[in-house]
Amino acid sequence: MKLVIKAAALVLLVAATVPAQAPIPVVERVFTEGEVATRVTLFSNRVIVVSITENGVQGFFKYITLPPDQYLIYVGILQKAVGELGEKPVTSAVLTPRINIALTLHMGPEAPRTIDYSPLATVSLPLAQISGAVNDLERLVREASPSSEALKGWVPRRDDRVELMNGGYARVAEVLDEGVVVLEHEETYIREIVGPEARDEVILRVVESDK
Repeated sequence: MKLVIKAAALVLLVAATVPAQAPIPVVERVFTEGEVATRVTLFSNRVIVVSITENGVQGFFKYITLPPDQYLIYVGILQKAVGELGEKPVTSAVLTPRINIALTLHMGPEAPRTIDYSPLATVSLPLAQISGAVNDLERLVREASPSSEALKGWVPRRDDRVELMNGGYARVAEVLDEGVVVLEHEETYIREIVGPEARDEVILRVVESDK
């Protein structure tokens, strides 16, 4: 029995010391126009990151996490298109020295595979489908509320203080059923009812939380 217990303890110790696998890129596109580069990356942990650098200096950085079902839909589209790419997905040789797309695919038998081409080039249908999916991912990030990620893990409690999108501040006066919160605005004491689906439209960030 002692040997069994020791063996089990050893397994637990090894499991505890093995680091969690870091997320890896699924697909990445870098659109370069002169000195400005826009990078869109979808990672295996469902995170999409969009960053923009100019002359090597980052000026924009934003990310969101896709819901599991939405992530699987995009991965399915990408996998199907990657499987149909073929050897020459760019069907016309157009040179635009200051404008270029570098698409790196981290899936399929040739992964990682990088395809460099001009945005003016004629491309195959599978490559156009991949480009369309990456365009969608970039749009989702750009259009997301600036507080969408920060509020995902927030469990509202009475007296939590929040900063509002309009620049004001409020406290949580009540927490109702199904995640509905009643905010009491500072200075005016006006109360506002906010449903869980509208939090990131009203609240910018949580300033103080009674955890």
